Amino acid sequence: MTVEPLDEQTLMVLADLICGDDTLHYRTAAELADFFRRAGWDEMHTYDGETRRAWTIGHLLRRRDDAPAIEQVLCRLVDRREYPHHPDVIVDIQRSLNRLLEGEGIHVEIDTSLRPHVKPGRAEHTPEAWDDLSRSQLLYRIEDIVTDTNLVPLLNQRVQEIATCRRTGCHLAAVILAGSLLEGVLLDAAENRVIPDTVFDEPAAKEQRIRKPKDVSNWTLHALAYIAHRLSWIDSDVAEVIGALRKFRNLVHANQQRQIIGDVPDEDTLNMYWPIVVGAINDLGRTKPGAKIPRRGRSDRSAGPWAMPQRSP
Repeated sequence: MTVEPLDEQTLMVLADLICGDDTLHYRTAAELADFFRRAGWDEMHTYDGETRRAWTIGHLLRRRDDAPAIEQVLCRLVDRREYPHHPDVIVDIQRSLNRLLEGEGIHVEIDTSLRPHVKPGRAEHTPEAWDDLSRSQLLYRIEDIVTDTNLVPLLNQRVQEIATCRRTGCHLAAVILAGSLLEGVLLDAAENRVIPDTVFDEPAAKEQRIRKPKDVSNWTLHALAYIAHRLSWIDSDVAEVIGALRKFRNLVHANQQRQIIGDVPDEDTLNMYWPIVVGAINDLGRTKPGAKIPRRGRSDRSAGPWAMPQRSP
């Protein structure tokens, strides 16, 4: 198809996506020049005191009426060869680009050979928020981070049932399962990673009433989260919010829900706390000692809520 000249405002935002300032993939001045060259733009003037954004906008505006050139840039922006070390950003970049191009009546589509093409109309499927949380952002599988092979199928069952509960509107059950899943992955880490005894003697641990458990049954989610954060298995942003999820996990006790919480969890509740579980698993995968675990890029969008095949019913 022939790309009609894009609106000036569209080109301005397109320049932001290409430059990557506060967006998805930052490009230096030299990398911008290389990007356009790889897109097929050979005639590029050099920088002359301009900002990277102004330089990029200038080139886009100068070739606004050159349909093949603009199409080359749009396709290169979502070409996986452009991001050999960061393939996980492609889905987010494609989503942002297609949202921008909706007003122009076109979209960029990636075919079965993983090559991008400009197509007329809106993109057929724009991933929903849940897709973002459950597929795109998760970089590791349960079996990547959990050492106990007997625990893996139990946690994967929770993964599948959380997705099922969400689809059928069973948000209370999904929130409870999310807390149970989080506790399971942290428990496996505590059982299989080194925890110095001195950690339990520290003033902060005593203040939080963290004691060394006598056996596995004595671990609490509060203690697991504290130790995981103290030993840098998980980041502080995840650790700080686990306490809230711990409260919702206790909704399994109807009396606690009646006396302490009162509210009934809904879809917003689940979508609020699910990223905590995703973040914890990503952190545990990143920090697992002695193993080079393959990151599962956001572009791996196979069936199932965690970029893994769903079992047949």
